[in-house]
Amino acid sequence: MATISKKFIIVVAVLTMGFRYHVNAQDSTENSEGRENTFTDPRDGSVYKTVNIGTQVWFAENFAYLPEVDTVHISVYGYKGNSVKKAKGTESYKKYGALYSWEKANQLAPEGWRLPTDADWMLLETAVGMPKELAVKNGWRGDENSTVALKDKGHSGFDIKFAGWRTDYGDFRFQNEHANFWVADARDNERAYERLIGLNNKKIGREYGNKGCGFSVRYVRDIPVEHHITYPEKEWEMMDDVSEFGWSQDKINQLYRYAIDSTNATGIIVIQSGKMIYDYGDTHELSYIASVRKSLLSMLYGKYVENGTIKLNKTLKELNIDDIGKLSEIEKEATILDILQSKSGVYHPASNPGGNEWLFPERGSKKPGTYFIYNNWDFNVAGYILEQETGKDIYEAFEKDIANKTGFQQWDLSKQRKSGDTSKSKFKAYHFELSTRDMARIGYLMLRKGKWKNEQVIPASWVERMTTITTSYEEMYKVDPRLKDWPWWKWGQGLMWRIWDSPDIAPEFKGAYTATGNQGQYITVFPSMDIVVALKTKAVYGRRTNKEAYERFLNKLIDARK
Repeated sequence: MATISKKFIIVVAVLTMGFRYHVNAQDSTENSEGRENTFTDPRDGSVYKTVNIGTQVWFAENFAYLPEVDTVHISVYGYKGNSVKKAKGTESYKKYGALYSWEKANQLAPEGWRLPTDADWMLLETAVGMPKELAVKNGWRGDENSTVALKDKGHSGFDIKFAGWRTDYGDFRFQNEHANFWVADARDNERAYERLIGLNNKKIGREYGNKGCGFSVRYVRDIPVEHHITYPEKEWEMMDDVSEFGWSQDKINQLYRYAIDSTNATGIIVIQSGKMIYDYGDTHELSYIASVRKSLLSMLYGKYVENGTIKLNKTLKELNIDDIGKLSEIEKEATILDILQSKSGVYHPASNPGGNEWLFPERGSKKPGTYFIYNNWDFNVAGYILEQETGKDIYEAFEKDIANKTGFQQWDLSKQRKSGDTSKSKFKAYHFELSTRDMARIGYLMLRKGKWKNEQVIPASWVERMTTITTSYEEMYKVDPRLKDWPWWKWGQGLMWRIWDSPDIAPEFKGAYTATGNQGQYITVFPSMDIVVALKTKAVYGRRTNKEAYERFLNKLIDARK
């Protein structure tokens, strides 16, 4: 094998695809281990076989979506034209699918699927028998049994076939000899991880490829095989064997020392698919969770938006909302949706500090809906609007609609209270006190797209809307000049949730989102790993776990699965 560079031997995989174009085929609901199911890509009606391997669900065929074709980003082996119809007519396409640059492989994943990370591949490899101590090595590793298991007609059902690859300067090579697949993890600006498998090679290569090359793609699903998903009862249950999900127990144990030495956290809990894999500090203790309250309020809105009780296009004027010193007519044009996005254009003082008041433009200078500022006035008014439109107290609604339905362990209605200086604004802040364990239930409800056991507690469409970016990471930089000096700032904004949006994040953070609170309160949901992290720092001690220390904790956690 040549050294991996612009010219290196790579590998590609594939499956027979002649049956793929049955548009009426439906996603299978079968979930037994090793059973082949199907997924229909709604964009073109292509039907792909999928397979359950260990805790994961994988494409069992090569991806073949072909919105365009060239010899740069999306190509078909041996075809150098630009006709999608002609490319689809080739035997190579019908048998082996398409080849994609690393950028396109990341961009084109169907909804609910994603390009697998290096850790995903290791989990697959160890599930079919590769020892973990070999899986973490670079180069050619593994043994004949684990390699054969993944090849055509191997017992895993992954069914690799040898599709060849395209160089980054447009040549096609090694069809029926090699297979290689893109991995989501970038090595540097030019290269990314890949997996290489040869027809006659008894090992699997873990190497780096130039991002412009054309490789095959197998996507993995955002959630694991359903029979691995559980819900807690009265208590979170500790997972018996974390290695089942690819974790290193030794590395997880090392997180306790990091938590002690490098954070001021008073409680941390990590949930994998419904069970605890990490529990630090007093996770039962009730204490203040600061601005995490805003994410909780956003969740409460879902039910009432869906049933029409709250209409997001209603304006402050229609709601008869005013404040001390009066709002202007242009400010009263702000809608409920503008307020949930923190884009009201109302730069009135809030009853409590904590927004970015020092960045406020002149009042009336920004049209509602056009300009994001982290604005406590907006967040407080959002609480008032929910109570006005539903006729319910925030805390009582939260207890009935969320806490009771998800079995909160330490919820205490009497501990929840509003505060604020009503000489500045009549809209108070709605503070919450929760335990770390109940923060984890909040995250797990979001991870399960608003469903708890057999009940849809929050509309799934609302979970999607809350966690869709309304102000991007790049737009944030235009608003707040401090961010250029904060390398740890990685977020855009959804509806009161922080969305991980920086180009400088590990692939596991794709689709992740976080609720944050001052002094170190965090709930982070990782759909790509099916995990929730809840971390709390008790405010009365006067200490904080800053965002930089928290991100380091998350990265160390992710590393425990590699």
